[in-house]
Amino acid sequence: MGFFSSSAFANVPPPPVNEQVELTKIHDADPYEQKVNLTTEEYKDRNGDLWVLPVVRQTELELIMDTSLTHGKSRMWGNGEFIEAAQDMLFGTPSAELRSKVASIQTVSGTGACHIGAKLLCDSLTPNTIWMSDLSHTNHDAVWDFIGGVEKRTYPYSLPDRSGVDFNGMINALKTRARRNDVIYLHSCAHSSSGLDLTLEQWVELGKVCQEIGIFPFFDSAYQGFASGDPDADVWAIRCFMELGLEVCVAQSFSRGFGLSGERVGCLHVVLNSSAHRQAVFDRLYHYQRGLTSTPPTYGANIVSTILTSESLYRAWRIDLKSMTDRIQKLRLGLYNELIKRRVPGSWEYLLIQRGMFAHTNLSKQQVELLRTEYHIYIMSTGRISLPALNAQNIEWVAGAINEVVTRFSLEEKANL
Repeated sequence: MGFFSSSAFANVPPPPVNEQVELTKIHDADPYEQKVNLTTEEYKDRNGDLWVLPVVRQTELELIMDTSLTHGKSRMWGNGEFIEAAQDMLFGTPSAELRSKVASIQTVSGTGACHIGAKLLCDSLTPNTIWMSDLSHTNHDAVWDFIGGVEKRTYPYSLPDRSGVDFNGMINALKTRARRNDVIYLHSCAHSSSGLDLTLEQWVELGKVCQEIGIFPFFDSAYQGFASGDPDADVWAIRCFMELGLEVCVAQSFSRGFGLSGERVGCLHVVLNSSAHRQAVFDRLYHYQRGLTSTPPTYGANIVSTILTSESLYRAWRIDLKSMTDRIQKLRLGLYNELIKRRVPGSWEYLLIQRGMFAHTNLSKQQVELLRTEYHIYIMSTGRISLPALNAQNIEWVAGAINEVVTRFSLEEKANL
């Protein structure tokens, strides 16, 4: 060891704590039989296992028999058939004119798309600020930390009682504080932290505000189909902004809707107002991809493109997608009914207006901590619950524990009056 008195890495600062990862580690090491992990961000079936969609399994079997497929790397911009199918899914079979205004590249899932899109916008717009909802995906923070040089600010999103979106607060924050060429992250549907989505009228108004101020919209489309069961309905906001004449970036992930989280299937789309700039933008995306991952993975993209370009497989995928969204909705209603049956203090109706994989509760950090330490139920400190992690074996246990914790806090508050 002799010549070096200290390591070059002795002063490496620790990264921010990823709460979901840390809670999962604690859960996995917990020996308690009735432990429940409600932090997961992947779809689980009624047995608590990751679900492989039947149409995905069928497609995999077909691809195994396709001798034309190899394990060679794709082109740097990805699988051309997949990219075109991804555009069709997002934009609804776009015209030749629209395709000429869209620069798309296959990415390492939605995170890769967010990263490359952020780099493009930083180099092109030099924004002062990236705006995110005060409840948002932790990866959005991480991406802009990695890019650096852009101030991160939040706008109000959920009302304190979870009864809806604080749209007035959101618009007021943007009108009074946002500046031209700032970037705003928007969840196109099934807002992944609150479960609350804007109404169609609110999307139109927000689009006009972005247009007036000159804010650049960056959509994260991670749950297309998971909000309503209809993939077209769930990208209404993106198409609305395009109809208003706005240029947009869209990070498109296929992890949830196809159950392919481990295959890292994604796409970045940059929608321009003129085809004249498409090649220059594409060249930049190509350049970033070269330095970031060289080429994107092929296996998951082959599965998705095969399903989306086959009428029979596409129909089967829509059935699988509907089965997931129907079950999530039943779990949402089931949790609500269990809480109401036990007369848990407080109003829980807000759960019924939320959409997507998550239910965002009014549970405080102290209540969440008590659920973990005394009942072995793991929930994010924000009160967010992953609905697919509930099932017939644990939903009564979870509702009962919430009842006991909330009741205890309610009694303590009354005693202190």
